[in-house]
Amino acid sequence: MPRLISYACLAFWLAAGRVAGQEYDYVVVGSGPGGGPLAVDLAKSGSSVLLLEAGPDLLDDPAHYAATYGDIGAAPAAVNSPNSRWDFFVKHSDDPARELRYRRTTWRAPDGSLHVRGGGGPDDDDGDDDDDPPEEGARPLGIWYPRASALGGGAMTGDAVLELPPDDTWDRIADATGDRSWAADEMRNIYAEIEAAHYVPNGTRGHGFAGWLETNRAGDAWVGEDAEATAMLRAMLGRLPGAPANVSADDDDLRAQLRRDINAPRGDDDDDDDDDGGATTTTGVFGVVAHADARGRRSSPAHYIRRALAEDPDLPLFVETNATVTGIVWDPLSSGGPPAVMAVNYVVGPGAYGADPRHGNDDAATATPAFTYVAKELILAAGVFNSPQILMASGVGPARALRALGIPVVADVPGVGANLGDVYEGSVASVAGLSGFLSSSLSSSSSRSGSIGSYSVQMRTSVSDGGADVVLWPAPYGFDGYWPGYLTHDSDDDDDKANTSSSTIAFALKSPHSARGTVTLRSADPLDPPEVNFRFFEDGAERDLQALLEALEVAGGVLFSSSSSSSAEEAKEALKTQAYSRSATGTCALGDTAADPMAVVDAAFRVRGVDRLRVVDASVFPRPPGAFPVLATYMISRKAARAILEDGWRWG
Repeated sequence: MPRLISYACLAFWLAAGRVAGQEYDYVVVGSGPGGGPLAVDLAKSGSSVLLLEAGPDLLDDPAHYAATYGDIGAAPAAVNSPNSRWDFFVKHSDDPARELRYRRTTWRAPDGSLHVRGGGGPDDDDGDDDDDPPEEGARPLGIWYPRASALGGGAMTGDAVLELPPDDTWDRIADATGDRSWAADEMRNIYAEIEAAHYVPNGTRGHGFAGWLETNRAGDAWVGEDAEATAMLRAMLGRLPGAPANVSADDDDLRAQLRRDINAPRGDDDDDDDDDGGATTTTGVFGVVAHADARGRRSSPAHYIRRALAEDPDLPLFVETNATVTGIVWDPLSSGGPPAVMAVNYVVGPGAYGADPRHGNDDAATATPAFTYVAKELILAAGVFNSPQILMASGVGPARALRALGIPVVADVPGVGANLGDVYEGSVASVAGLSGFLSSSLSSSSSRSGSIGSYSVQMRTSVSDGGADVVLWPAPYGFDGYWPGYLTHDSDDDDDKANTSSSTIAFALKSPHSARGTVTLRSADPLDPPEVNFRFFEDGAERDLQALLEALEVAGGVLFSSSSSSSAEEAKEALKTQAYSRSATGTCALGDTAADPMAVVDAAFRVRGVDRLRVVDASVFPRPPGAFPVLATYMISRKAARAILEDGWRWG
């Protein structure tokens, strides 16, 4: 029976029908790909679980359940929604001059409005394409990096692309920790356990058909019907390194290639030329697989949560939305061992967090303090920026940095907030200032075709460790990165109109070697967003830049009739300055905590130096797990549920 603590300051939480201070076996912070499924799985074991989500439940909002392929505006509308986003403004380097050269730098004007270089910001109305601040007194914020804040987390706002990481992602973790349950073959079993595949025949090896995560693949009916789009795909294939002199002109052959399974296990990809790490290391074209149901709508942790509660009204899962965690309370009686979690503090109300665009309004100002007791364990799944922030604000992190802010040190864990990595992305549009890369030859009619967003092309560069290391895909607009209001607003700026009436080819380097950034606290205030610096291209940059250059050359060669007259060094400098990203990982890196001083969690997700605390989200990956980390995060969520339940005996 949960205990209720009676203090004079406690108030009945009438909206939830419970009393603040109630105890749960497990408290999970964050309902995204790591925390949402984990909370359901723990509750299905019979344990009581409180799931705290800082954002609202938007499952019935069309912008958040619409298909991502075939609906060009779905992802931008969801990402830009003020109801589901947090606005982080980050740095790519320590060089202020380089930061200001980024083509979509954002300023905040004295009146609080946002202005984006090149025009097109949500508050820009003059179409000004000047590189200078919009007015005197405007403050440069940096590079917009939106994070999701809604039930289901980033799975409700992203592009929904579902691609397994290369097998060596898992094997490296298994080798580093000595835990063979992390090996690729074991993790493949977890994938099959959670998947409900709609796009491969029932019983296909390596897939699952009875899990919670529905998977589907984009169609290929457009091949041959859209002559220009079909020609573009053939052109992309024809420019891949090692491509045959004549790409097949047979439409049926092209459809067969699109129907290859990007998530096939090793040995099933019909390609002897690439290192066999599964189909994700195989070159060529694949139809895009998404976390989507049979009708092409999102399948997400929010759906899993709602379905589980509907199927079992007695399921001991309690969900609190608009609940932002402010700190961990440590048990003062946990002597003789590491500090142990006793409770968690949070505030209830929309817009409480400083990165929320609603922060500062009347509703945010009335956020109500609350707390709950933790009987067994607290699991942080708040994301790559916020899980380390919660740890540091609660005294777990680099001791010197914490003391400098007046935060009492509970455990000196120097790796918290370090090792920030990401997937470098670019596009032809993002380096449009280069000579020869000035305008796309594609028409707007093709950019609206059903072909766009339905496939990706996997490419192996000259600096690859083995297998495909770059992915390219057509974008249905002149996409050059993320900025507030991108692709969702009206503009009188001709350049911005081009962004929504033409096409480009975007590309991503799957596992970069040269990004080692940090997330650090600005202050001791847990609602003050941290400072984020990715430090792009600072360690082994030449190798990553060469891979991106080769991707740019393929993309540019498809879109333009003549090659660029810019030198390779000029192109690399443009890529270095204009690369963008959206798939952060690594700030609570998993490793051998007995041997690696920078490892934050062990192979069972337990935070070093403390007890009853784990981290289960993309922050635990030591390196980016491929170009699209969401599937890998779904997989570690199920793995963490097993590990936590196996330790349940410790708590009686």
